[in-house]
Amino acid sequence: MSSVNVRIAGANGDGVESSGTLLVKVAANDGLQVFGYRGYQSIIRGGHVWFQVRVGDGAEKLHSHGDGIDVLVALNQDSIANQKSHLNANAVVIYDPTKVNVQGLDASKCKLLPIPILDIAVKESGDPIMRNTVAMGAVIKLLGINMSVFEEVIRRMFGRKGENVVKSNVNVASVGYSYEGVSTIYSLKSDGKKRYTMDGNTALSIGAYAAGCKFYSAYPMTPASGVLHWFAAHDNKGVLFKQTEDEIAAINMAIGASYSGVRAMTGSSGGGFSLMVEALGFAGMIETPLVVVEVQRGGPSTGLPTKTEQADLLFVMHASQGEYPRIVVSPRDMNECFTLATQAFNLADKYQCPVLIISDMFLAEHFGTVDGFDIGSVKIDRGKIAMAVPEGTRFKRYEYTQDGVSPRSIPGTKGVEFIAPTDEHDEYGDLISDAFAGLDSSIDTRVKMHDKRMRKMDMMLKNESIFVPHIENPNAKQFLVTWGSTTMPSREAVVLLKEKGLDFGIISFSYLLPLDKEKTAAMLKGKKLIDVECNYTAQLAQVIMMNTGIDIKDRILKYDGEAITGKEIAKKAEQISKT
Repeated sequence: MSSVNVRIAGANGDGVESSGTLLVKVAANDGLQVFGYRGYQSIIRGGHVWFQVRVGDGAEKLHSHGDGIDVLVALNQDSIANQKSHLNANAVVIYDPTKVNVQGLDASKCKLLPIPILDIAVKESGDPIMRNTVAMGAVIKLLGINMSVFEEVIRRMFGRKGENVVKSNVNVASVGYSYEGVSTIYSLKSDGKKRYTMDGNTALSIGAYAAGCKFYSAYPMTPASGVLHWFAAHDNKGVLFKQTEDEIAAINMAIGASYSGVRAMTGSSGGGFSLMVEALGFAGMIETPLVVVEVQRGGPSTGLPTKTEQADLLFVMHASQGEYPRIVVSPRDMNECFTLATQAFNLADKYQCPVLIISDMFLAEHFGTVDGFDIGSVKIDRGKIAMAVPEGTRFKRYEYTQDGVSPRSIPGTKGVEFIAPTDEHDEYGDLISDAFAGLDSSIDTRVKMHDKRMRKMDMMLKNESIFVPHIENPNAKQFLVTWGSTTMPSREAVVLLKEKGLDFGIISFSYLLPLDKEKTAAMLKGKKLIDVECNYTAQLAQVIMMNTGIDIKDRILKYDGEAITGKEIAKKAEQISKT
């Protein structure tokens, strides 16, 4: 597979993100595959930032932002100092010689391409902000993308601002495109198919919307804020969005909306989720469906607020005190951001419990090409809904049932009114805790009610076939074991390992709780396994050990805040395989 890694680097506020987003759209519109990822600081303006866009042949999906830099667009001096160690052999460095000094680079190991992008922008448009567009013109020429594709994207993005804006952008990009010394040096094969581009948060939001989510409440927190932004932008599409004063209010509002019969969701990162855990138990006790998105970043505390990590798994699986049924899922790629979101709402309604979608910054904020989602195929299952009870009888909202799921009603439905207490209660919802005092009747009620709730976990495993890991290349000699987003670069690692004569497969987890212990153990038993995670304590390996007794001793762990790449995984897996 052929691909090129383009990194745009500068200061926060230099338009790095807008340039990267533009390149993503242009490449996807040309029938190429794209994977974009950003590195940025938590300050509002200033500080070094970058946006890497990996562009590849149209026929094969990209699973990471790639290793190293093939084309560097250096918008300031810091970009040279901060990025030179990442340059691949024969990398092209685009820079403005009036602003950037490249004496620290070895011209024999890279191609220096000086372009007075600021002067061109001012001369051609009168606006210095257009300098990035000049640079993007040069980049698309290097990639062999026709200017007509660029113009089509610009017209779609800025057409509402008027023809003059469109022409100005196209004009300055054309000057960069045809500037002396700029020529096509990369041969990428388009398949002629124009593709959508989006980030993981957007794909998840669309999945939730397709599943009938009508209420989303949240407080802004990177990197979960993209979900908030999507719902805020679509609150005229039959969705009520509420930005709350804090995460405690956010989850309680979502519980209230769900209690009233509306499909509801809330979301945050680890710090905000920490504030939600008491209310999470509230939803578990009153058996109200709830979907919660937890997008991981570096911790603990504020930690690395703009970096990625996978260190919240055990926390999410055990959040809130006591025992209650819950489901934990983790999308492995962009498509699963959509599909798992749709399934989460059905599972929450069907088993009347919280469903937690655990993502991370790498998955949530990377941009990728998608072929579109089949929204029309999404089926909605609201579970057991009671519409009436025999006249003269009282509705048993928490009725003891064999499957642990009691019929619920929508408040306002005549004859099936109920109360939802957070104290332990009987079938009707009447409290038993105040009169407990060791009474046999209260003790018996507590045991029966707790058994009823927890039976849901057994029924999930009995009714659903989803609580097992996925296996890719099942006849391989060795396997990378992953969960969530580490599956993507692991797929690229398998290809790199194959080139070295090493036969690897992948066993990956997207459904983590509950887990079918017997089927999981059978899949893992007797295989040579390497655990791949972005945390220090190998949390997935701990979950596997706890459920199956299988101890995965070989591990590839990363926790520096940067996303792990296929090349890193392949290198370490090769070393392990030789021991």
